[in-house]
Amino acid sequence: MPKLPLPLPAEQPVAVNALRNKRAEIAGQIAMYEREVERLRADLVHVDATLRLFDPGTDPADIVALRRFPRRTEYFARGEVTRMVYDALRATPEIRAQDLADAAMLAKGLPDTDRAQRREFVNRFLNVMGDMKRRGNLVKIGHGPGVRFKLAPREADLGV
Repeated sequence: MPKLPLPLPAEQPVAVNALRNKRAEIAGQIAMYEREVERLRADLVHVDATLRLFDPGTDPADIVALRRFPRRTEYFARGEVTRMVYDALRATPEIRAQDLADAAMLAKGLPDTDRAQRREFVNRFLNVMGDMKRRGNLVKIGHGPGVRFKLAPREADLGV
């Protein structure tokens, strides 16, 4: 089946023209990022080869990739989310990220109808509480949307 030529932009509705432009923009970004990924993979191959020269016993595949940290937002100062978690744990033995997000939105004067902002706040609290759990400061209770956290038990000081 032969391809029909696309109509000229002047002959199309505004919405179709806008969608074509948006698609072209996204396709260009994908191509740019694919080139960047290829460049990074080539760099990784060179680093792995150099690593093997200096330490032939090392398997580069065993080296865990560093995680990217979530971007900072203008809503929270450095350490503020952690302080809010500890403050909430002083008031109640178990907390949920959703409850902390609701309290934070109220404290920041944001409307509780802003679902996207609430989702971002919930994710921010879940990330921080997950980090606190990995450090041994919190214990996770349950899984899924209703997950709660509590303070990790501390060993008694037996130093005599």
